[in-house]
Amino acid sequence: MKASKYVRDHVSTYGKNIKKATDAKFGINNSLIMRAVNGDEKALQEIGDLGKTGQRLAMAMPTIRDNLKAYIEGTTEYNQALADIYKTGGKGAVAIDKVAGEVSLEDTKYNHLIEEYKTKLFAQLEAEYQRHDDALDVIELQAWIDAQMKTVDAQANLESITNKPFLAQMREDEKYEEQKIKHMLEHGSDSDLSLIPKKEYSTNPLVKAWNEIRDLFR
Repeated sequence: MKASKYVRDHVSTYGKNIKKATDAKFGINNSLIMRAVNGDEKALQEIGDLGKTGQRLAMAMPTIRDNLKAYIEGTTEYNQALADIYKTGGKGAVAIDKVAGEVSLEDTKYNHLIEEYKTKLFAQLEAEYQRHDDALDVIELQAWIDAQMKTVDAQANLESITNKPFLAQMREDEKYEEQKIKHMLEHGSDSDLSLIPKKEYSTNPLVKAWNEIRDLFR
């Protein structure tokens, strides 16, 4: 296919270095672009393959990066944990040897520990009553917050449902504009926009009636 006489490159001569760099790093150049513009199937397929490769890299590399980072961090954590375990084990062994010689002293401390235990027990009982009161307050507050959040969630769900026709209309408007542009580019002065169907969601009588009902509860 012959090159289109209407295609004019006004910028390449001003960016010779970056044009060369783009070709060297990515294999993208004016020749490939022009061949694709002019309908060269090989060039179109090559650009399509480049796009698919880029999409695949953009999709896969974050997961690959996260998995490998997780493996490295996990291996590091494992070895650090082993070191901590063995260091703690060494200290524990020393402590065991030490307490073996202190059994006789503990026998003397027994009566003292009983008194301390009783005192501590009374203190813990008092603390438990306070903890119980605090826990009840937290439960009541949490229940109130949960109820409020459920109300907000329900209202949000209602908004999400009632907004569907408007979101659908936005997508339909975009689709219609794309079809209109393609139709006019393809048929030129012979274009007939009435041949392009357009869905109307937001002006549907049922949608209008539902919105009026929804406004009554706002």
